[in-house]
Amino acid sequence: MSETPLSDIMSEHAETKTPESYERFLELFRNSMLGIVATGALGHAPQGHLATDGSLSAGRTTYGDGRPRVLAYADPEAALINFGPRFNAGVSGGVLLQIAARDPDCEGILVNSGVREICLTISKSTAQDMLMPEANTPEPRIRKERR
Repeated sequence: MSETPLSDIMSEHAETKTPESYERFLELFRNSMLGIVATGALGHAPQGHLATDGSLSAGRTTYGDGRPRVLAYADPEAALINFGPRFNAGVSGGVLLQIAARDPDCEGILVNSGVREICLTISKSTAQDMLMPEANTPEPRIRKERR
C-alpha cells in the first residue's frame, strides 16, 4: 500500500477527471487524517489533555474563486516533507465534512495534495450529502416466527 494514498487518488483524478475517481477520492478522504491550520486559543486541561475555550477552529482559504473553504492537507507526513510546515494540527476527513456541512459561512473544503501542487475541492452540498444516511438503505425487517 502507498504511503500517500489520498494524494495518489488526487493525482489520478487530476489526470482522468472521471466521476469514479472523484468518488474514490471522497470515500478515502472521509477516513483519512488531514493536516489543517488550527486557529484560536489552546491550553492544557487536567490529565495533560489539550483543551480549548471554544475559539478553536479550522483555518480557511479563498484560493481560486474567492469562496471560503476549510483548508486541508492530504497525507500530512508527506506534505511536511515535500512542502514544509503549512499546518499545525490533524483531524479526520469525517470531522472536516461536518465542519463544512454545518458552518453557514463555509463553502466546502479545499484539499491540497501532499506530493504534488494540485488541489481538489469538496463542496458544501457534497459534504452534506456524505453525512446523510443512505436514502436507499431499506429498513430492517423483523421476521416473526409462526407458531
